[in-house]
Amino acid sequence: MSSTGAAWVFGVGGIGSAILDRLSSDRQVIGFDKAPVASAHPVYQVDLCDRAALKRAAESAARCYGWPEVLILTAGRVSGLRVEDSSEADACNLIFDNILPAINVLHAAYHLGQPRTRTCILVTSNAAVAARPGQPVYAAAKAAVASLARSLAASWSSAGIRILAVAPGTVMVDRNRHAVASRYPDAPLDPGRPGGRLLQPPELAEFIACILPHAGHLTGQLITLDGGSTLPGLK
Repeated sequence: MSSTGAAWVFGVGGIGSAILDRLSSDRQVIGFDKAPVASAHPVYQVDLCDRAALKRAAESAARCYGWPEVLILTAGRVSGLRVEDSSEADACNLIFDNILPAINVLHAAYHLGQPRTRTCILVTSNAAVAARPGQPVYAAAKAAVASLARSLAASWSSAGIRILAVAPGTVMVDRNRHAVASRYPDAPLDPGRPGGRLLQPPELAEFIACILPHAGHLTGQLITLDGGSTLPGLK
């Protein structure tokens, strides 16, 4: 393993697990997740919505494995909650679950250790850039995460922090495999999008690994990785 700075991944489900595996080839990787996770890599069990608990876990990880050079957030919650059917509590919880982890992880990135260049990647969704009549609250929350990346990339550049957002389309992970198969009978093939197929977790992990060296020129960007499914005019 090289001396490249550590990478911390927040949310170690299907996407996060693939990112941990891919980045472990050239750097120390650490995971953080609310649920207990079986992994070949160190994983801290912590609620990302609890800033004090996240701070303690991050400080422990830094003492054990060194300060991070890369922080990647994949945590979030997909929902088909509709405004007309939602209770105030349900809407608040969905927004809370998608936005607060991003705020807390970025807060940690800003305050951890001595000043140094850090790259923060927020994995949001292509729902942030296209109308989602069936997922309006979720789409609004993901758009907020993308906006957060753009705004902080500008204001935190002098602190050496680079922030960008990656917006994948549907990613086939174990927890949504049955739901995806019901919508896309030929999954992972999808003839309805120009790219012809859905995204697999290792592909997203490889993309993130490849853009890390170029983060200085990408900071503030929202990069859509969805096989062209949100192209204007696409039916």
